[in-house]
Parts: sequence; C-alpha cells; structure tokens
Amino acid sequence: MEKNKTGKYLKYAIGEIVLVVIGILIALQINTWNQNKQDSKQEKQILSQLIKEYESNLQQINEKIYLRNETLNSCFKLLEYRKSDFKEIQVDSVDNHLFRISIRPTFDPELSVSNELINSGKLYILQNEELRNYISAYSSFLSELSEEEQVILELTENRLIPFLIENYQVGRMMMVLLDDKELRAKITMGKIKDYETMKNLVESADFTKMLQHPDFEDYLLQLISYTSYTNEQSAGVRDKTKNIIDLIKVEIAK
Repeated sequence: MEKNKTGKYLKYAIGEIVLVVIGILIALQINTWNQNKQDSKQEKQILSQLIKEYESNLQQINEKIYLRNETLNSCFKLLEYRKSDFKEIQVDSVDNHLFRISIRPTFDPELSVSNELINSGKLYILQNEELRNYISAYSSFLSELSEEEQVILELTENRLIPFLIENYQVGRMMMVLLDDKELRAKITMGKIKDYETMKNLVESADFTKMLQHPDFEDYLLQLISYTSYTNEQSAGVRDKTKNIIDLIKVEIAK
C-alpha cells in the first residue's frame, strides 16, 4: 500500500479468481458432458432391454386373447349342442370344447426392467417424457384386467370344473391338451414335447346329462359374459403395450 501497488495486486487477485471460476466451469461442463454421454449409453442399453420386455408382453397378451376367443367359440358351440340332436354329436367334439372352456388364461407380464428403473429412480435416464409416463403407469393398467381374470378363475375352478366332475367323465377331455399341438403351444411354457394320444385309454362318457343340465347353461352364459369383458380389457392393455413399443422404437432409431 505504501508503494501504491494495491490496484496491481487487486487486479492480479481478480484475475486468479476468474481463472479459478473458469476452470471450475470447464470442469463442470466436462463432467456434465461425460455424465450425459454415460446416460446416453445407458439409455440405449435400457431401451434394448425394454423393447424385448414389451414385445414379449405383447406376444403373451395376444396369446391370452386367442385362448379366450377359443373359450368363447366353445361356449357358443356347446350352447348349440344343447338344442341339437345328441345322436349327431361326436364325443370328441364335446371333449374338445369342454377342455377349451376349462382353460383359465392369465396375463403374467414381464416387468423386471421396468420395475428396476422405477424402484431405483433411474427412470429419468429415458429422455422421452411420454415413454416415462407410460412405463410408470403400465402396472396400474393391469389391475382391472387382473381382477376380471380372477373372476373367471374362481368361476371355472370353484363351480364349473366341480360341476363337470360330478356330471361327466373329465379324464378323456383332459387328453385334448396332448393331442392339440397348437393349443398346447399357447398354454404350456418351454419346448413342446410330442405325446402319443392316450384318449383311447379312457372310455367315452355320456354327455347328455351334462348338456341337459340347466346349471350348465348358466355357467356357459356367465363364462361368455366374463370372458368377453376380460378380452376387452386385454385389448386395452395390448394397445398400451403397442404404444410403448412404438415409442421405444422411435428412441432407438434416434
């Protein structure tokens, strides 16, 4: 201060501060750039996992809709049989339709990747806000469908199947699964194994008592009602699944 050098040192100090600030800003920018690069790489990996997850879900939901349509067709056919000449009805046909109405298809989605993103708080890595919203809300889309599936499950297991056991010989109808490869492929998991038919080992049963029973008609009509509504719910889930897949494909293509 005695030599009037205060201004010089003040300028020097300000210059040092400016250099430090610039250095910090550059470091932050580099760190942000590296983080964005890392997030972008991670996002691509996550998107590739998500597309597999939701394409698998789409395939499964389509198979469940197919199986329920099989159930509906069999319900209507059995209602027709009630008004037909029983002598013209083949027991194999009755068994085929009975087996199809006893199927209880349920949608069990694969959500491991989605749940990991949500639970870990990493959903932000996905840049597309619409995609984030769809994924976070997807589980809630399934709640009503699950409830309707449970209604069918309870009707079939608690009322329909006990009725069939009491009024029909169900062993032969269960052999349908072994003979129908296409149906078995949509019901069973894993590799399909070939079986020799075993229905000839089980004697044919008289279906007239069952078809004429008034409770059977009630079960069929209830099943038609529940299954139709459940398929409507499934169609809604299918549309949402397709939307997610389309959004993922857009992000992958960028």
